[in-house]
Amino acid sequence: MAGRTKPGDSSHPDFYYILMYRLRTMTDDEKREWFKQWGTIRNKLPAGIKILAEAGSAFGTAFTGFTVFEGPFDKFEETVDILDKYTGHLVEKTRTIVGTKGFVSPSTEMLRILETRPID
Repeated sequence: MAGRTKPGDSSHPDFYYILMYRLRTMTDDEKREWFKQWGTIRNKLPAGIKILAEAGSAFGTAFTGFTVFEGPFDKFEETVDILDKYTGHLVEKTRTIVGTKGFVSPSTEMLRILETRPID
């Protein structure tokens, strides 16, 4: 079956992350700065993390946009740290959806995160 991985293989690149965000209201100058910062952020992503899609709107949700990333699960936490460092002051709310291509057993690292996250 295409997209199958061995249980516990957290380095497999077929993880997808949909990161939805709501930006705070910004002035025109802040918006220009945000677009410059986003270019910088894209160049600082960890090796193996790719951006598959960027959307400046997320109609039908409480979010102002979303980005779809692909890459190894063990690099996602580093990605979130980079995003938080450079955008934390502009973002009011986020929601992340993690998925895999095909059916896989959750890795130990994924289970650790799932067990410690707050209940929605």
